[in-house]
Amino acid sequence: MSAFYDVQEFLADSQRLPSKVLLDIPNCGHLEGSADKDLRQNTTLELPYWLANKLSDQDIIDLTLPRPYNQTVRNALAASPEAVHLRNLGGGGGSFYAGGVRLLQLTEDPVLANTLQDAFRTRLVQIMDQSQHSLADHGGEGAAYEFSQGLDTWEKELFHVGETSAKQMKNWLDARTGKKTASGGGR
Repeated sequence: MSAFYDVQEFLADSQRLPSKVLLDIPNCGHLEGSADKDLRQNTTLELPYWLANKLSDQDIIDLTLPRPYNQTVRNALAASPEAVHLRNLGGGGGSFYAGGVRLLQLTEDPVLANTLQDAFRTRLVQIMDQSQHSLADHGGEGAAYEFSQGLDTWEKELFHVGETSAKQMKNWLDARTGKKTASGGGR
């Protein structure tokens, strides 16, 4: 279980899921945004994850996978995971993996699970490689900076960890050899 005030959890909970209503629901027409008082059977609408989760558990709605997890995106990730800008997918400012994990809690989709896992593993190598070379960017504008702009939130956290460790390693090596670092340290 995640922390109660985790922003990524809030963003994943607010992801909207396409849903089809399986029965008439009185006094819920406002969910569709219509003037009807009731929500009619076979109505399609998008509901936030937190609500879709509860209604799906009670067999009131049938869920459809959102666009970021459809077959087109899966094919793109299978063909070249590094080329897909995940920041633009998943809603919530780049919560692709968090949203995917949430979907896996609702649906039993082994293909989606494998797609997420394979994409993450493949992209992780490039994320760590680019993070180690971000020092050469001198504050952004280089290849590592451009690469980081397409990362998912989880990937950005890993990129930042790699970048920080590369800086710390450089400072340590500089201190051991007696060189002055950019922060004015040294021996």
